[in-house]
Amino acid sequence: MITSKYDWQIATNFSDEGFIKKAKKLGLEASVANLVYQRGIQTEEALRDFLEPSLDQLHDPYELHDMDKAVTRIRQAIENYEQILIYGDYDADGMTSASIVKEALEQLGAECQVYLPNRFTDGYGPNASVYKYFIENQGISLIVTVDNGVAGHEAIELAQSMGVDVIVTDHHSMPEVLPDAYAIIHPEHPEADYPFQHLAGCGVAFKLATALLEEVQVELLDLVAIGTIADMVSLTDENRILVKYGLSVLKNTQRIGLQELFKIAGIQENEVDEETVGFQIAPRLNALGRLDDPNPAIELLTGFDEDEARDIALMINQKNEERKEIVQKIYDEAKTMVDPDNPVQVLA
Repeated sequence: MITSKYDWQIATNFSDEGFIKKAKKLGLEASVANLVYQRGIQTEEALRDFLEPSLDQLHDPYELHDMDKAVTRIRQAIENYEQILIYGDYDADGMTSASIVKEALEQLGAECQVYLPNRFTDGYGPNASVYKYFIENQGISLIVTVDNGVAGHEAIELAQSMGVDVIVTDHHSMPEVLPDAYAIIHPEHPEADYPFQHLAGCGVAFKLATALLEEVQVELLDLVAIGTIADMVSLTDENRILVKYGLSVLKNTQRIGLQELFKIAGIQENEVDEETVGFQIAPRLNALGRLDDPNPAIELLTGFDEDEARDIALMINQKNEERKEIVQKIYDEAKTMVDPDNPVQVLA
């Protein structure tokens, strides 16, 4: 469990003694009951939902904007044997998002490829040159973005002009003008009223997978937990549910790539928690995207070749060591720039 850096002072005022009694029946001390009450959990039902999150509490994915349109188009592409490109992002959220959609589409028999942009050559988000390459050379006729897309006007306009539909799934801040995509799935879309607006990219991807497969895919929740924790979104509402169940799946993950990464990193599977993900798993995945080509992460997360998984895990671990060396070097350089006699300084 992550330890707080602060010495919290709990307010003593409490306006609902009945809530305290109900909370005590559920095993909470009065001080904790006071805290959750002041955080807006003020009914017995809300308290039970908070303490005992259930997959049944997840919201209907079809409440998301354009979900029905996206599902119909993807199913059409599968039926017509179209080539689908899943275009992700180079961080842990983007890696897990792409892996989730890949596995969902493959369960439905789709012919799909995954591409994660290289931050050094492709930049962040939809890249027009990359889109054009896949359309002209790989026969792609449908692009599904994950963890990016709402700011990809140029690339999406190019794809649409070439007769290729683009389905955007994203969670980042929405621009005033949205791209002219075939469908845009986003928890904050102004034309929908989705009950929870703080999903990570992998959470949105999981919603698409749930809609496509017509049920909650528990075996995908280890990926959702990694991406959600890594992206540091609010662990409330759906995120709390997804992470709770996802950590349980992660402790017994069948993904050989993660098993190899755990071995190399010295992680005991049965001890995996949110701190393990946040400080050991996510930094290793992020290091790959920050320093090199992120695409091997997809094979790590979804592949079945044990030797290849071990090689990728070793490479990712090495990239993380390189990252730590770079960070330490920057820190040491910054220390030499500090003037001990100056109380206010900005280093850049």
